[in-house]
Amino acid sequence: MTNIDPISLLHNAFPELNEEDIATLNQAADSQCYAAGTDILLEGETGTILFVLGSGQADILVHANDHEILIDSVGPNSYFGEMAFLGETTRTATIRATTDCHVLAIDEKDFMPIARANPNLLRNLLRQIVGHLRRNDQAVISELNAKNRDLEQAYADLAEQEELRTKFIATLSHEIRTPLTSVRGFLGLITQGALQGDSLRVAIESISRNVERMVGLTNDLLLMYEMHPTSMEFSYVDLADVLIEALNDARTALNGNPTGVKLDIAPNLPQLYADRRALTLAVRALTENAFKFNPEQLPISIRAATNGNNEITITVQDKGIGIPPADQSRIFEPFVRLEKEGSQYLFPGLGVGLTIARFVVERHNGRIDVSSTPGQGSTFTIHLPQTS
Repeated sequence: MTNIDPISLLHNAFPELNEEDIATLNQAADSQCYAAGTDILLEGETGTILFVLGSGQADILVHANDHEILIDSVGPNSYFGEMAFLGETTRTATIRATTDCHVLAIDEKDFMPIARANPNLLRNLLRQIVGHLRRNDQAVISELNAKNRDLEQAYADLAEQEELRTKFIATLSHEIRTPLTSVRGFLGLITQGALQGDSLRVAIESISRNVERMVGLTNDLLLMYEMHPTSMEFSYVDLADVLIEALNDARTALNGNPTGVKLDIAPNLPQLYADRRALTLAVRALTENAFKFNPEQLPISIRAATNGNNEITITVQDKGIGIPPADQSRIFEPFVRLEKEGSQYLFPGLGVGLTIARFVVERHNGRIDVSSTPGQGSTFTIHLPQTS
């Protein structure tokens, strides 16, 4: 197996560290070898070791709904298991050697005494690790989204919709594990008094960001859980009651979002034959999106009226970030997230609200469309027949 120069390897893996920091970090490093087919890390196990790959290739694998999913493949100068530097944590992925691998192993118990004596090393290393974690999270989300999009065409009836919801829950369980692990690790270091100054600020920013992410994931879970397509019960309902309930639910889900709302309900609006609970869920999903993708918190409007086609329309309009034309045909697909790494804004959630809204509307023999301009906002309109 190829020999590795630990100093050069650490330089390549952690380019933000200076010569002194690299030499110090090397004091905690231990050289190890893994044969092809061996699991270097195992998802679900606890561990306190960070690994730097010096030679060979390895696969990053996660499990969802009893399936093993290949997220990425890594080569020399890559590192993994970095959450171990924040205390004993549960591994969020399996790392499997695809060829013979030579690694440097750095145990948290050997690293922390050195780090406490070298605050610059700890601060610089944490900054790089936080960025690496964020990029890894985006890679996992992107790959899981791609896998789920490949399955979308298979879900043509209610049984297939149930299977899709099950996959969503499995995906969510994996996605929520990473921010939880990060928060736990940073809180452990803060409790130990190991972080001060800039390092403490980086840790608090990471905790805040991950808590916001978990809130969004939880909201998506509740939306999917509340959708019961096999139990719809139709009756005549007052649309004004539906809109007000959906608005209140959306505000509650987003912790009392302060964005202003203009509610415009046409007079003498006829009752609608609908499943009140499901329709409320659909309008709530559109309203939450109008709040969420509106970072300047400009007022939104919700309107209900009739048109000349014997239809009742429900329109939700915002003045937020808008949707590029090329993406407007994709936004109703499950688990689609349009923001890219490096974007000005990143939003919580897995992207299932519009999927739910479209499904509910189609169950009411209606349709939903969108008009949007990037930087100016979006308008979603639900068209429902006055009688069914």
